[in-house]
Amino acid sequence: MLLGAMRICHASTFWPNRFGHTHYTDALIAGMREHQPEQHLLAAEHGSDPLDTPAIRCVPCFSRAEDYVEPLCSTIRSMAADVVILQYTDDLWGHDNRIVELLRRLRELGVATVVNTHSVYGQTYRRGYRPGRNAAALDRALAREASAMMVHSDCMRQDLLERGVAPEKIAVIPHGSRSMEQRDPQQSRRELGLDPLGRVVLFFGFIWLGKGLEFLFKVFSRVLQRVPDAQLYIGGYTSQKVFYARIYMEYLRARQHWLGIARRTRQWGDYVPDEMVPTIYAAADVVAMSYRQSYSSVSGVVHQTAGTGKLMLCSRIPKFSEVEQRISRHLVVEQNDLHGWVEGLVRLLTDEGFAADMRARILRFADETSWVNTGKMHLDLCQGLLAGRSAAESLGQG
Repeated sequence: MLLGAMRICHASTFWPNRFGHTHYTDALIAGMREHQPEQHLLAAEHGSDPLDTPAIRCVPCFSRAEDYVEPLCSTIRSMAADVVILQYTDDLWGHDNRIVELLRRLRELGVATVVNTHSVYGQTYRRGYRPGRNAAALDRALAREASAMMVHSDCMRQDLLERGVAPEKIAVIPHGSRSMEQRDPQQSRRELGLDPLGRVVLFFGFIWLGKGLEFLFKVFSRVLQRVPDAQLYIGGYTSQKVFYARIYMEYLRARQHWLGIARRTRQWGDYVPDEMVPTIYAAADVVAMSYRQSYSSVSGVVHQTAGTGKLMLCSRIPKFSEVEQRISRHLVVEQNDLHGWVEGLVRLLTDEGFAADMRARILRFADETSWVNTGKMHLDLCQGLLAGRSAAESLGQG
């Protein structure tokens, strides 16, 4: 089959639904179309807008809260798709037998499937899939029914191998990085209520216990003793505005006062709209990711930060393994190393030569993982699968 003849379908949520999958799928389609401009198909979650443009034909057809197997199979069959790229996280697809049955049915229909699993949880994590009821059993079942399991890092690949997924079924394609509009840093700080001449540490993204904000507050209180003009900006909120989430946000505000950093801390206080994201990044000097997650994945915020050319400092956890391997070991610190975090942030904020070197490395990483480059890797994978090659062979990763 010729590359341009492929009918590629994506299974995801889409605009105006504001989820990470929406941004990811939109950017991926754009990157793939830089190489092959044919229309992409999208079997989307209800709430997505129907769309039929030269770039995308979007058909809302399923609900995460219902049995989505038959609606998706019917829609994908009517689209005459050759290959489906499914953006998998358990909040969208669940972690029960539905997703495995969907892949089995599509295989029977002769449709190749790529499961882009954005997180590989610990083998004993409780899952609803039977038999097994754990993450290892679910991942083995997904790999058995899918044409390919796609992950974003070597660390994620190793986790799949350790639970028995065949190496030829695994494709490693980095998360994409996108260049962002450059805005004036001082004006951006004014818009956010920050000192335009002060140095800014940014936390960006959804807030929950695993993001380590309490620890970051403690770090920042000590950074202030060394860099008195430093400021901390929190760009984000909890993903759900329920009672316990509001209580947690109030607790975080109380911690700011307790540690004496409240006057040097500002926060957006809600989901950051897309038009404000470049302003928030433009205001920052360093993006801090003091996360405390044990499972393997990669960070969209890392790639967003790289796309802006901003500095970053991350916890040494599986989620940030690519930062240490592909950018610099100096940009990761043990998650509980208070002294190391303080020294790392102070150095990035004050050592101009070191900061310039790290910034150049980050920009190279952003270029290597651009959506244009990762889009080409997706096309190579799809073409290889349709030609009868394994996932690893399609990308030369055997």
